Amino acid sequence: MYYVVTLLAIIAAELLYFYIAKKLHIVDRPNERSSHRKVALLGAGVIFWFSIIFFSATHRWAFLPFTIGATLLAVVSYVDDMKGLPSWLRMFVQIAAVVLGFYSAINTLEVWQMLLLVVLFVGVLNVYNFMDGINGMLAAYSFVVVGTFGYLNLFQTHFVNTEFVFTILAAILVFGFFNFRKNARCFSGDVGSIVMGFIVLFLLLRYDVAIPDNGENVSYLCFIIVFLADGLLTIFKRFLTGRNIFEAHREHLYETLVNNLHVPHLRVSAGYALLQLVINVGYMLFSDKNLYTLIVAFMLVMMYGLFFYYCNVKKDIRF
Repeated sequence: MYYVVTLLAIIAAELLYFYIAKKLHIVDRPNERSSHRKVALLGAGVIFWFSIIFFSATHRWAFLPFTIGATLLAVVSYVDDMKGLPSWLRMFVQIAAVVLGFYSAINTLEVWQMLLLVVLFVGVLNVYNFMDGINGMLAAYSFVVVGTFGYLNLFQTHFVNTEFVFTILAAILVFGFFNFRKNARCFSGDVGSIVMGFIVLFLLLRYDVAIPDNGENVSYLCFIIVFLADGLLTIFKRFLTGRNIFEAHREHLYETLVNNLHVPHLRVSAGYALLQLVINVGYMLFSDKNLYTLIVAFMLVMMYGLFFYYCNVKKDIRF
């Protein structure tokens, strides 16, 4: 019964938001940095925050520190979507939210380990934030990642409430129904991509704690390595070419595929999701997880480097 009620509640909440957004003209208008060309509703990713609240409220406020952290992120990110906020305020809230996420998932780390992982995870959160610019990317990629954790939770090690995973997957499917289209009806906005990134990090931490390495193994970042590698390597490329790494841009691999090579949005989104799915399946089958993660990381670096060499030298594509 919970599953049916949850799905109906999420659908109703998303449709209600659409109604409000239309009335208040909350839309994403294309600009020089956009990869889309038509006006779409903005902020529909608030459904991810709603799914957290719905689960928590129906389960005696389970994972309360995590829920508070997600709420802080949702509020600040939504306001930032509407009118912009200082970068220092966004960063402060992101650090506070990550600490709250740690408190909900793991409390056995030394202070230095906590500080190191907070810096790492805030970086991951911001890399995940770029995902919303391509139709279907956030929905398809996140469904693979959260679905992977759902599979591990059911068939390998129970580390989180199964209904929590279902609630998040239901929200992704509902959002994806409107976003995974040639002409997307909506975009998630920072409120969706940041909160979804926070959910993924929370699940990663919960899984990390549930296995016998006592939270010291970061190979589980392999579950999001396709997008993580894209983001980090793009930053590294901009640094090497003398560009401001903090300046807004559209130089990620997936943006280059869409904007410069004119590959359809949905093919790029499906390609990223399928590649991550193959990597995740391989992770489950490979016995030495750390070695597997290093091999995958090396292969992605080589693929990324060869692609941009091809773009710049062979095709003389500028971006």
